[in-house]
Amino acid sequence: MRKIPNFAAIKAFEAAARLESFVAAADELHLSASAVSHQVRKLEATLGMELFKRQPRSVELTIQGRALAQRLTVALDGLESALSMWMPSAEQLHLAVHCSPSFASKWLSPRLARLVSEPNPLHIRLTSSATPPELTRHEEIDIAITYGAPIQRVGVIAEPLGLETIAPMSSKQFFDASQTLEPHLLKPGSLIDSQLSPVRWSDWFRHEGIAERADLGGLSFDRAALVLSAAADGLGIALESTRLAETELRQGSLVVLNGHQPPLQREMHFLCYRGSMKGSRKIERFKEWIMNQIHEA
Repeated sequence: MRKIPNFAAIKAFEAAARLESFVAAADELHLSASAVSHQVRKLEATLGMELFKRQPRSVELTIQGRALAQRLTVALDGLESALSMWMPSAEQLHLAVHCSPSFASKWLSPRLARLVSEPNPLHIRLTSSATPPELTRHEEIDIAITYGAPIQRVGVIAEPLGLETIAPMSSKQFFDASQTLEPHLLKPGSLIDSQLSPVRWSDWFRHEGIAERADLGGLSFDRAALVLSAAADGLGIALESTRLAETELRQGSLVVLNGHQPPLQREMHFLCYRGSMKGSRKIERFKEWIMNQIHEA
């Protein structure tokens, strides 16, 4: 059990010491000056030492009182900082997030219910497009989650959202997942192209150390969500992030196909925000929340 004196007495003393006045401390704490004086005397009695020298019209900290006041101010600043993330504020309650379309629909949106159900929830305004916004020009956007590459601009901070596993996936009917994925087992047009992905089928063949077959190319889409949907419908094999495919993998409409090598891993999504917002409570809270979601997945 912590040996901490009455907290009301601590607050009264810290305010009186900082403002060098019982009257000013009373105004700040919405108390009477006599109530502040009473709380300070209670703390002095608990500690067994005099904290103020009392004059007819003023008070002055003793040496011990000044030393205690300095340490208490630091401690209370730390307490305020620790609690501020959960205290309602105009800055904290509204966050404008711009997100790549597939990450928004496949991963972020299904999790927003968890965020808005927290105490003092962030109210998210979500917009989506494949083109990253100019954060230094569009200040109505607080955070951008980009796909493939971070926003590289002066004044913009970009932080990767961890490594993602990039693996071939198909429906159980399209390819037998108990077999190793080999080009000679595939019919022409089997491989679905993800146009905007930084990891292409040529990268997978190179990683596997096998020659690429040109006739295997089939359907092509500019959205990861469409690639995964086509693969789940039995139209071919997708090469995509298992993070985006978590629902299909959990439900069994997609299965991961194994090659001879461990799956590729890449940083695929990046959290970007203006440097001027570094340390902002709503930015820090969203960062903490999204990283917790990634680690729990």
